[in-house]
Amino acid sequence: MRILTEIGEISIHAGRDVLLRPSLAAIASLGEPAEIVETFARVMAGDFMDSLAVVFACADEDVSDLFGFYEARDDAICYIPGTAPAAHVIPLAQSLMRHGVVGVAKPLPRRADIEQEYMTEFDAREHAALAMAHLGLTEREAWHMTMTGLVAALRAKFPPSSKDTPGARAPTKDEHEATMEWFERVEAARRAKQGAH
Repeated sequence: MRILTEIGEISIHAGRDVLLRPSLAAIASLGEPAEIVETFARVMAGDFMDSLAVVFACADEDVSDLFGFYEARDDAICYIPGTAPAAHVIPLAQSLMRHGVVGVAKPLPRRADIEQEYMTEFDAREHAALAMAHLGLTEREAWHMTMTGLVAALRAKFPPSSKDTPGARAPTKDEHEATMEWFERVEAARRAKQGAH
């Protein structure tokens, strides 16, 4: 198994080569924007059935012989194992979802005055449109991107400005010294006023 960490693709060799790619198109196939976020949460919590669905969505071919499948038997749904260990399904799906929904990139410094936001929806269509508009990609190319790839490309094209980093609004040395001089004058005036009474 080989994982291309730069964009989140996973290449598996098990008698044949299989590519798992968490593209915007693959992630969109998991449901509506709110359902995708719900699936993300369940996969991160270790839900096997959702994890298997994610692996199937990201595969470039039918992988039921490798990872198994669910089948109705005697009024029950049973898991039929594949040739790969079932224990691999959840970690694979978790990696695919991270690269496909949030993008795995070095976090940017966050200003202290900006609160972290939590997603309730993942709209793959918006991200594909963003890739087409800002990166000049065709629709097909945009839908084949992973969020990790998209985030990296957008950061390369639009590097974060220094004004967005923590401490960006900190005063310069000259501003600090001027403030301290002002403070000393105010304190001296206050002391003089108190001494006059």
